[in-house]
Amino acid sequence: MPRMRRKAFVALFLFTLFIFGTMMGLRTLKPSDGFSDLAPGMDFIGERTERKRLDEKDALASPAQFRSGGSDTKVVFTKSDRDSSIFYDVHIFYYLWYGSPSMDNKYIHWDHPLVPHWDPKNAASHAQGRHTPPEDIASSFYPELGPYSSRDPKVLESHMAQIEAAASGVLVLSWYPPGVADDHGEPTEDLVPAVMDAAQRHSIKVTGETT
Repeated sequence: MPRMRRKAFVALFLFTLFIFGTMMGLRTLKPSDGFSDLAPGMDFIGERTERKRLDEKDALASPAQFRSGGSDTKVVFTKSDRDSSIFYDVHIFYYLWYGSPSMDNKYIHWDHPLVPHWDPKNAASHAQGRHTPPEDIASSFYPELGPYSSRDPKVLESHMAQIEAAASGVLVLSWYPPGVADDHGEPTEDLVPAVMDAAQRHSIKVTGETT
């Protein structure tokens, strides 16, 4: 029995010595000794941070160049007074169905009917009728431009400038087929070319969403 214990102790000692020697040997190795090739992507944090700094430096030094590995996810444009970035993986929905008396001789969609209460028991006592612009409009937020018309060129230009300032690169235009509109609006297909022209002036791409 003592003999077995002695063998077990020797084996444990040799195993411990082997582990210690292996660990000490690994500590002397550098990334250039082959481990970087064996595990691609497992670079050191310091090297990754340095590469990121260099990438950002290149982006500032080379405006109007595509970043992110050659994709058009982010583009840096040089304007007359500043550099601006726009991201083509950021989309924003845009609706053309608003009207105002100054441009359309009436309010469109701003005077949308009040949404009935979801519970039939409370529907009778819930407010009914339509919104009454310009003070009461069918929107959770009151626009800075007021209850505008989508046909107003100044409004369209202001919207595109705001979208560009938000660095959103794609405008998702919600529209109906020619001659078709929702129950409370009017056809707006004739406005699509104006939207595309305004978007192009602000380096914004346009895609569509049929309703």
